[in-house]
Amino acid sequence: MTSFILTACGNDPLITSTSVSDSDIKAISSKIEARYPKMDKQLKLQILDVAVKSMEDMIWIEGGSFMMGDIKAPCNNISTERMDWTPEASCYSDFISRKNGAIYQHKVMLDSYSLAKYETTNYGVDAYRLTHGLELYRAEVRVKRKDFAKQIKNKPSRTQHWQEAKDYCLWLGQLTGHKFDLPTEAQWEYAARNRGKNIYYATNNGYLQRVNGHYYVPELGRYVDFTTEEVNSAALDINEVGNWPANPLGIYDLSGNMEEWVNDWFSADYYQ
Repeated sequence: MTSFILTACGNDPLITSTSVSDSDIKAISSKIEARYPKMDKQLKLQILDVAVKSMEDMIWIEGGSFMMGDIKAPCNNISTERMDWTPEASCYSDFISRKNGAIYQHKVMLDSYSLAKYETTNYGVDAYRLTHGLELYRAEVRVKRKDFAKQIKNKPSRTQHWQEAKDYCLWLGQLTGHKFDLPTEAQWEYAARNRGKNIYYATNNGYLQRVNGHYYVPELGRYVDFTTEEVNSAALDINEVGNWPANPLGIYDLSGNMEEWVNDWFSADYYQ
């Protein structure tokens, strides 16, 4: 967790953190000052905040092996949002599995790695775009509605191009001195499936329990609405990051909110 302070030395804005050392924060601050000496102090502070949070938010994931691709699903489920895998599962779990090549299951071995527990926010991408002279998301709306930037600050960024997502990660690496990059598709899927387990949704319990949704209880012979405590996903809305429970690894919004970019180039028949 970060908080803002002002140092006595030159009144330069710094940040404190419960997990990133003061020496690391000062090193990042020095890099920002060296790279952007004429930049507005408030933007420097925002960049520093984004860089420190990017380090704080990393979740370490122990590597291992798993079968990547469509794990198949039972063919007679009442709801595709509440499925339990069995060895007899023989139907594709997603109607686009054939189109995107997920039908070609293959074994993958991964080293341990770290993954951000939150999706990249508008706050972070705003700092990147302002630094590089790029237009902000919905710039015309921000002019008309002064509260708009605050409303979308902690919502996931709509990064439309892979290259910008890639460059954003590399920029964080340059600032922090750590290796930041987009995850590979295998790393993303391994984390979404709680280290490669046979689950269908990257939620706290492997099911998708939407706002205003319900599920069928065979013992009762009827549908039951999800309670407020049981809900773990929005209906269709884009929410602030971390609004719903994390998966067992501590990562949020892998099933819901925005789609994420991965490092790989896509080829549907690569594993055919």
